[in-house]
Parts: sequence; C-alpha cells; structure tokens
Amino acid sequence: MALRIYTLGRFALVKDEKPVRFSRKAPQKPLIMLKVLIALGGRRVREYQISDVLWPDADGDIAHTSFATTLHRLRKLIGHHATVELRDGCMTLDQRYCWVDVWAFERIFGQADAMWRKASPEIDITKAIELTQKAINIYHGPFLPDENGEIWTISLREHLGEKFMRCVNKLGHHWEMSGQYEKAVECYRRGLEVDDLAEEFYRRIMACYHRLGQLAEALSVYNRGRKILFATLGIEPSPKTEAIRKSILSEKKS
Repeated sequence: MALRIYTLGRFALVKDEKPVRFSRKAPQKPLIMLKVLIALGGRRVREYQISDVLWPDADGDIAHTSFATTLHRLRKLIGHHATVELRDGCMTLDQRYCWVDVWAFERIFGQADAMWRKASPEIDITKAIELTQKAINIYHGPFLPDENGEIWTISLREHLGEKFMRCVNKLGHHWEMSGQYEKAVECYRRGLEVDDLAEEFYRRIMACYHRLGQLAEALSVYNRGRKILFATLGIEPSPKTEAIRKSILSEKKS
C-alpha cells in the first residue's frame, strides 16, 4: 500500500513504508483537508462539505480556488496523484493506494460482530475472538485527538469510541463467562489504557480479582479508579462499584 494513514490516538502518515516527517512549517491546510475528508467518510465527499470546514467565510469562487490549490498541495505532499480522486465535484481516497486505520477498524469490527451474532455452543468462536482482539489492537485512542475541539470530528470520534467499548466489553465478558479471569483483566486493562475514565472497566477488573481471590489487587484497582474519576470529573464511584468494594471488604474481614 503506497500510503498508510493513522488517525486513532494520533495522526501519522507512512509512505512507501517510511514515516512522513513534518517540519514546523509543514503545510497545515492540506493536512486538515485530508483529516476532514476522512472524518466525513473518505468516499464521495462533496467539495462544498470540505470548503465549509476549511473556508467557512469565503464566497463560492474564492472557496473553489482555495480548494483546488489545497488539493494540489495535498497530492504533492502525498506524492501519488491517484490517491486522492476528484470526480464530479466529489473527493475520494482510493483504497487501492491508501490504507486508513479507521476503515480497517470498522471493517474488522463488522466481521467480528457478525461472527458473535452467529455464535452458538456448536460453533467455534475462535475467529470471533481473534477478530475482536485485532480490532482492539488497531484502536490506539480517540479519532484525531489533536483536533479534539473541532466539531467535524465529534460524530466519528463518538461512533468509533462506542465500537471500541463494545469490543472490550464483548471480549472481556467472554473471558469472564469461560472462567479465564486473567485474560478478562488483561482485556479490560487494555480498555483503560485508551479511556481511563471508563468506570465499568475498573468494576469488571475488581470483580475478576474478587473471583480469583486476589482481594488486595481488587481494592487497589478501586482506589486507582476512584482517584482518577475524582481528579478528572469530580465524581465518586457509582453505587455498583461501591457494592463490589463492600463485598470485597466484607470477605477480607471474615
């Protein structure tokens, strides 16, 4: 693949297997154009949708000229003209020359989800587990974190984040139900690496350690989660989390 684009947890380009390095004077508009294109789906995105984000106050002619100039600079930056296609006033990233982590995550998530839906006691779910873990590994963090304040990132960021949470919960739940609590802990910890405010993951890790009889570790996880939630959001753990803590303390005293 001529170009690989990473947007989950960071923004990076890899061209011909080599990372693309940008100086402080790197052309920002072409890069923003690329980010917006991906945020809006990457396929058949209309010119005016891009222009409305990049040049919201410009009139039609000026916006069109700016669009054409920026597209030219983007193609030059990428070094492969065919990667970004413009046809009938619509932009598309050509999958024949371009790999995007968002697309890979979505595709693998869909495959895994379909496998879980077909799962039954008679069906081997090894492939579903493998695909779910692969999706989790691709997701290194929120979509375009450096553009966190931009409205055009919100929809896709929330959409992808929700799917990541579903992956972690699905796989973690599977390991719990099969009695493989160490694997469940590992899965939930991976979720916390991405989102350390996901209280449910702290709670599930506590429950797993409780099942393993590792009560001190369970309480340590509670304390860590409580500190992070209070420091960041100013809130205490939920009643569900407190109930698990009380159960652990009661067992520890007996």
